[in-house]
Amino acid sequence: VLELLMKEMGKLSSELQCGLKIPSCMGSYVKKSTLDIISSDAGFDLREVLHDVSMKGFMDDVDDHFRFCHDRIEQAAYDLMSSEERKERHVRVGLTLCTQIVSGNESDEMLFTAMNQINRGGAHLLLDANLRSTMASLNLRAGKRCTAMSDFVSAQKFYESGISFLNSDHWEDQYELSIELFEAMVDVACTLNDGEH
Repeated sequence: VLELLMKEMGKLSSELQCGLKIPSCMGSYVKKSTLDIISSDAGFDLREVLHDVSMKGFMDDVDDHFRFCHDRIEQAAYDLMSSEERKERHVRVGLTLCTQIVSGNESDEMLFTAMNQINRGGAHLLLDANLRSTMASLNLRAGKRCTAMSDFVSAQKFYESGISFLNSDHWEDQYELSIELFEAMVDVACTLNDGEH
């Protein structure tokens, strides 16, 4: 089934294929407001492209979002990309969404979405020390928000990711941030461990 779907998707224009790849990185659905932000990086109007994709039967245009018609379609669109292309796409989407966080239009949902995207791409794709430090700080912020909502499993993932973004000399150049991340990680690990007993 996946091979057949990928073959059908391969017949689409490169713009429509890209239009399928981007939301496949986001999950089973993507909000239109999020698409508007990502369109600036994509170089074309994703809403318009996904409308065309929905006319081909791959996605549904539902109120404030687009969703894949079936999880196999989502998987086939995701499989159109190589492993490295997926990681790069996740980072690009996440960094584009981070512009909203930096400009003050931050919501918990936007912070979580942006950081999940960047974390799925991985710290190894970001070489700039300042950008890595910013991502470590944003993961700490996301982890604290999850902790405040008693979502300790998600908090732990954010703290782990934050630690992965620390620079190699973090105990010298990022001491405070390192202490905060490691202490938060230990606290949430203890909380999760206590919950198992």
